[in-house]
Amino acid sequence: MPTSPTSGSLLRRAVGRRLRFVIPGLLLMSTWQLCEALVPISIGLVVDHAIVPQDRTALLISIVGILLLFTVLSFAYRFGARRMNTALQLEAHDLRVEVARHALLTRGALDGRRPGAVLSLSSADADIAAMIFRQIASGGSALIGIAGASAYLLWADPLVGLVVILGVPLALLVVAGPSRAISRRSGDQQTAVAEAGAVASDTMGGLRILKAIGGEGWASQRYHRASADAAAAGIRTADVSGRVSGLGALGVGVILAGVVLMAGWRVTTGDLSVGQLVSVIGVAVFFSEPIQTLTMTMTVFARSHGAAGKIADFLRGGESVEPTGAHPTDATVTIDNLDLGLEEPAHLQIDAGALCVLDVPDPAVAGRLAQALGGGTGADRVVVGDSPRDTLARPVAGAIISAPHAAHLFAGTIRSNITMLHDDATPVPEAVLAASGTDEVLGVVLGGLDHEVREAGSNLSGGQRQRIALARALYADPAVLVLEDPTSAVDSVTEWQIARGVQHERSGRTTIVLTSSPAFRALADRIIEVPGDPVPSTSGPADRAGEVR
Repeated sequence: MPTSPTSGSLLRRAVGRRLRFVIPGLLLMSTWQLCEALVPISIGLVVDHAIVPQDRTALLISIVGILLLFTVLSFAYRFGARRMNTALQLEAHDLRVEVARHALLTRGALDGRRPGAVLSLSSADADIAAMIFRQIASGGSALIGIAGASAYLLWADPLVGLVVILGVPLALLVVAGPSRAISRRSGDQQTAVAEAGAVASDTMGGLRILKAIGGEGWASQRYHRASADAAAAGIRTADVSGRVSGLGALGVGVILAGVVLMAGWRVTTGDLSVGQLVSVIGVAVFFSEPIQTLTMTMTVFARSHGAAGKIADFLRGGESVEPTGAHPTDATVTIDNLDLGLEEPAHLQIDAGALCVLDVPDPAVAGRLAQALGGGTGADRVVVGDSPRDTLARPVAGAIISAPHAAHLFAGTIRSNITMLHDDATPVPEAVLAASGTDEVLGVVLGGLDHEVREAGSNLSGGQRQRIALARALYADPAVLVLEDPTSAVDSVTEWQIARGVQHERSGRTTIVLTSSPAFRALADRIIEVPGDPVPSTSGPADRAGEVR
């Protein structure tokens, strides 16, 4: 894959890596189209050599020959289409995986993009881009069929063949112009559909809050506008597609009329026999199908080109981080000259193996600090061991993990959300479950670790989701663990239990907790109070470091 993919390079790569399906598929589909063209030619031969001379033997042989022709025709289409559809499905799968991998493993890939839009790229756009294989099959075989039928017409009567040879390219040129607009319209349509999907996903994610504050009307109007924009974009795309189809049908009609008129005149002059007239008209009628197929191919190819362009644009974004990057030599964390929006940049060092609380009362400052520690903006100012945070290898689960405040759960089971594996037999240590408070969750749900978790953990409470997310972070057991307010959704008793559990489970390994929790402050080895709104100070065994300087 080139470093800066384009829609064209993406489609060329797709074809190149599926040649083992494309070549035999195209050959078989071309055989099918040539057999389709041979059907009217065969009927003309039967008329001239069996029906007109009333030769029964020749008629019997002709019937067997036509049956064989249809057998070859049928099987060629069946196996050719199967090969091309296999290529289509495999490529769509690989594109979906590539988009997902880029989103997961490329720093900054999601900047400025909504999750719903990325979901659209890895689903609808990937499927539409992969439609290139169907167009190669139908369009390529249509061209072969037109070439074969044109060769027969030139042999049967050069004048009739000339009408076709001149008419088909002219008809395709007329269609090619507006087909370019379909790519742009289709891209706009997919963008609008992705935005509507993002709005719907956003609304469903906050449905409980919307109902609680009476925001259903606002949410409905918001989605209505996004859906209306998507519908308008779809209408514009359909309008251009309809015009292209209409021009294609008009071109077919003109060519058919020209062939029929020319062939009829040649019969009256005695230059064509009755059987040849049947063959010529039959072949002329046959032309309508491949020409319409080519017209449709150009339309769908334009949509594939537009979808591939959107995927290529996404793949060009972000900063690639190679999996062979730096690995930390130890678990010391140093923040040097990090801009948190305060009067002075932050400078601090957290020793390896310490449980350190960063008490940040200002949410905006806390967000910037969490983002830098998590590998986002400002990560170049964070050093783990002797390696800058933004150059660490991916995945870095064995080195540093940042568990965000929002407890993101996935459809599956409690076990799979903790282990991030699809193996139902993977054990989860009891110490991890106890330290995170997840053992209490297992006591109130059916199935224990194998309890079903719906999308986004919608069938669990906020406190339950938060405990499971904490268990996931503890299960990974990184050298450095960053936790963002991990007990905001639990009661004070549970908060103390979790703080003690984290202290015990993470003993000897660096743990940074962004929180003002009294429990974590009391148990921390070090507390760093970042400037902001004043918060009550609590006493404890920690070495108080004061403000960040």
